[in-house]
Amino acid sequence: MNKAILAILSITFLISCGKDKEKEEPGLFDLIEGVSDLNKVAKEAEKIEEESDQLLKATPLSNDELKALLPESLIDYPRKKFSVGNQFMADMAMAEAEYENEEGNTISFSIMDGAGETGSAMITLARLGFARDFEEQNDRGYRKSTTIHGYKAIEEIEEDDYDDSVDSKIELMIGNRFMLSLEGDRLPLKQLKKAIDEIDLKAFEKKID
Repeated sequence: MNKAILAILSITFLISCGKDKEKEEPGLFDLIEGVSDLNKVAKEAEKIEEESDQLLKATPLSNDELKALLPESLIDYPRKKFSVGNQFMADMAMAEAEYENEEGNTISFSIMDGAGETGSAMITLARLGFARDFEEQNDRGYRKSTTIHGYKAIEEIEEDDYDDSVDSKIELMIGNRFMLSLEGDRLPLKQLKKAIDEIDLKAFEKKID
């Protein structure tokens, strides 16, 4: 079973879980809609699989290269700690950093490199999530697909139950290889986007073979 088929089955399962559970027997329209969605997913999965083969052969960034991509500060939040590499998956290139202001609010920044065997598998699944346009909303916030500086992105906000503070999150796909994630603790989305402005996104593109 190839990666495209596995991806299709994964997405089909996720879609089916989101359907109305009270509908035990789908009608004709549901079946037609399902086939149409599956065809779209299949085409996207085939495209992603071709590019995934290229990532499989690519060399993941070294720990020093990853460290150089972590800013010393973001919106005046100094970097308090960082880690590079993955002790459980030696071929997985990752980096994480945490930034904190004087009030104790934090920004968490992570980088995942899609090169290599493990990285290409992880980024393939992530790209399927970035491929669809969506918006989800509840009484505490929302999550939706968007575009930031020309890159596919997913933004999310969630209000705290006890006060008026808001947590925010942005995931960004760079060159179909790097996935960046920023999470702001008690930080409005507008401020988190300013943090993205301070990250050298073009530096990631230059690292792509």
